[in-house]
Amino acid sequence: MVMRVDLRYGEGSLPLELDSDLTIEQLLPKTVTKHPNVLSELLRVQESPVDSPPLSERVSEVDSIAIVVNRLEHHKLIEDFLLSLLSSVETLAFDPDNVTIVYPLIPGERVMKDEVNDLLGNPEARGHILVLHRPEKEADLNHIGETPSYSTPVYINEAFLCADLKIGLGEIRPDVFYGATGGRMSVIPSASGLKTIIRNAKLRVGKNIGQFMMETPSCIDMLEVAQIAGLDFIINTVLDWQGNLAQVVAGDSRSSWKSGIESAFRIASVEYTRKADIAVVSAGGNPLDNTLYDAIDGLYPALEVTEHGASIVLLAECSGDVGPNGFLRGMSEYSSEQEVLIASDTNFEFGMEKACFFWNVLNSRNVIICSSLRESLVEEHLHCTAVKDLQEGFETAQSMLASSKKVAILNDGLRTTPRLRNP
Repeated sequence: MVMRVDLRYGEGSLPLELDSDLTIEQLLPKTVTKHPNVLSELLRVQESPVDSPPLSERVSEVDSIAIVVNRLEHHKLIEDFLLSLLSSVETLAFDPDNVTIVYPLIPGERVMKDEVNDLLGNPEARGHILVLHRPEKEADLNHIGETPSYSTPVYINEAFLCADLKIGLGEIRPDVFYGATGGRMSVIPSASGLKTIIRNAKLRVGKNIGQFMMETPSCIDMLEVAQIAGLDFIINTVLDWQGNLAQVVAGDSRSSWKSGIESAFRIASVEYTRKADIAVVSAGGNPLDNTLYDAIDGLYPALEVTEHGASIVLLAECSGDVGPNGFLRGMSEYSSEQEVLIASDTNFEFGMEKACFFWNVLNSRNVIICSSLRESLVEEHLHCTAVKDLQEGFETAQSMLASSKKVAILNDGLRTTPRLRNP
């Protein structure tokens, strides 16, 4: 008997067939069965926030508002949230000219304002101001100090800083390098300058990182950046791996975020029985597998569930290529985690923090990448085996091992937090 699974890849999926003589463990995060009404839940949490006066009260006390919209996977949901939030503000007869929506761009990204307007439900047509935040554009930034713990220079978007009330819209899910998304990410990276972002990224090189690890140097630094910049209020969603809404949290940028993290942890956590010989992991499809830099986070749970010397098949389309120059440089110009660590001390480039992690994985696992990347790039510069077909990738993984009876399937690696079941 053959078992078939379909794993997300870009905008679609790829099939994998597995023989019945294998021990197969599918690691699926929890799926929400009760779906709250999105807009009514949003209104409820806005008026009953955590450790904060109701949003209507806060809006009535200020003259200007800035809303940062974090880049998310589920564009329709964030559009609904933003438009509902704007409707709430407009109901209070707040001058729309005094509401600024800040949308972050990736350095060098060529995006027109009309495209972002369409993505966000056209807030400018309602009289609001839309600002595209370019972290490399120093003319739009203000330097407002340094973080106390790690002396990170804090450069923040001026339109955000000038607002009386600063609100962040985002999503909370596990993240290998940030611990968890949401909360303070409305400031860093979403409203911060490139110098701030790069300095914070450098704190992740060679450090203890992992999903829901919230006391790392980088995480502490991010909280301090958000505090210095004055993030007043957040509205964050918690979704399951299928994109269903599980919870909305709102209120104080730290305590409401922490309550959302608890929910995200419960949903992402999945028990497994024993370490596997092979792990097949999908990064979760577009946009999570747009570049290898984005998708590399999927190796973390695959590393957790496999034995030393095991093989990992990473499924990621990578239509946007490898990612930042620092990532490729860290993989192609150096030959170990230690070499990247030494080089980054004096010559850090954004992306090297993930190269350091990637080398750590390659030190103990065989990695096969199923993607649209060039074979020569994957094999000569990234030191992995390249395949274009998932079935071929699995068979290649089997051929690398003397025994490959136990297989772990991770349908969405970036949203899966494995926990070994106690005997």
